[in-house]
Amino acid sequence: MRLLLSSFVLILLAVFKGMAQEPADLSEARQALLNKALTDSQKVTEQYVLALAAREAALAAAGDYEQARQFQQRRQQLESVYAGVPSTSAVMLTLAGTRLMGSAQASGDSLGNFRSSGSGVEWSLFRLTPGKYRLEFEASMTDAPVAFASAKLQPQEKAVFEFGEVTGLVTAASNRVSVEIPRSADETTFVKVQSAELTFTRSPLTLRLVASAGYPANFLRLRGLKLVPVNETTAAAPTEPIDVKTALETIRTTLTSELAEAQKAVVEAYRTELQRVDAKSQNEAKAELKRLDRLADKKEAKPRFSPPRSMADGSGGLDGYDEVIEATLAEGPLEAGDRFKVLHDGRELKVRLLWVVCPPVKSDDKTLNTLAARFRIDVEDALAVGRAAQEFTAGYLRGKTLRLMARPMPEGASEIEALVFLPDVGLFQNVLIDQGLAALYVPINKKGSMGENALLKSLFDREQAAKTRVPPSGAWALSHDNNSKK
Repeated sequence: MRLLLSSFVLILLAVFKGMAQEPADLSEARQALLNKALTDSQKVTEQYVLALAAREAALAAAGDYEQARQFQQRRQQLESVYAGVPSTSAVMLTLAGTRLMGSAQASGDSLGNFRSSGSGVEWSLFRLTPGKYRLEFEASMTDAPVAFASAKLQPQEKAVFEFGEVTGLVTAASNRVSVEIPRSADETTFVKVQSAELTFTRSPLTLRLVASAGYPANFLRLRGLKLVPVNETTAAAPTEPIDVKTALETIRTTLTSELAEAQKAVVEAYRTELQRVDAKSQNEAKAELKRLDRLADKKEAKPRFSPPRSMADGSGGLDGYDEVIEATLAEGPLEAGDRFKVLHDGRELKVRLLWVVCPPVKSDDKTLNTLAARFRIDVEDALAVGRAAQEFTAGYLRGKTLRLMARPMPEGASEIEALVFLPDVGLFQNVLIDQGLAALYVPINKKGSMGENALLKSLFDREQAAKTRVPPSGAWALSHDNNSKK
């Protein structure tokens, strides 16, 4: 599975991380864009995480543990992007602008000093969607120093708080709950606390959290208070089995569209801010505007196999390529050592290796004589090298996770030209060249980017080494033998 719904955020994170010193205005604009991108895409991502979890469970139930593990890893990657960010559906009960009661005090993001009964806090919520909620927060409860203790004031093992709606209606009594807070190991340890369900039917309303007793011999702190909606579930009648793959694809299509709309607004806001910075003649802002224009052009040109990470690509400088990750070699025989099919996201893609060519495996192939001449071997030897390359590629790629950097497909094309990377190995084209099973093939007068030129230079050096090492590799060894006989 591809990480479709958080690719935009991941691109921004990678770009921001590698930036050198830059003007303060531009740094602030970048951070504002990142924060808004996280917020706008969070709901979409949370829904996609649920879909991934469902697919993961279905695969595990079917015994396909390897695929289930991959879905689990993708889900965890998505969740890690939003680690520490409150859920979009939760209503945060901040301490700013609230009314403190009794001895309760607010310090930073925490509430404490519950020395007297009735100490607590009130919130006035003007907009709250009617429904069922739970109060959730983190709490730390430890003993106060001995100097505070006495025969009458002893540390308690737990604290009890009352939480509910403040109203004169007769139903108010039934819409309050008690919340117990256990002791913590030390002052730095916070435990998660969750209340029973409450039902709120109107807005605005006032909520109150108060201590049922005083706790002068305890240090008690509360933080991260929020109302979390309770999703009601009802027993469903037995239905036909769901096609999980189709359902997941439908969800992904819908959420991708929603994310595209959210990204559009974010990018336009970012562009406006960059234009403001650009008015001050900042070269960095001008360069960033050009980068946004290139990104927009590429997104509108053709749909991609999967979200691009070219700006964060470890191989560097492969701008304009489409990235396909977690692909696998398709079952069945390969067409040739440099042409085969891969499976990605339930689709079968026909791939031709970019910049290298292997001899064909069929005697009627029109390229046979050309490749025989390229390696300086006879036709029979070229066919033998072609079959060896076919078997080598099949054995080397089978069962491995592949990452492709592919050129965008022209209209009517049936195959993609791609660089193929393997974990802990790198570029597969390098491996074929090293083994003498493929020859370098680059169009004449090709002008590539810095990253492309670096990869091509490496391939050229490897081919020269394969030719000249003793003994030569693969087809070059046959070419050396033929020359020796003459």
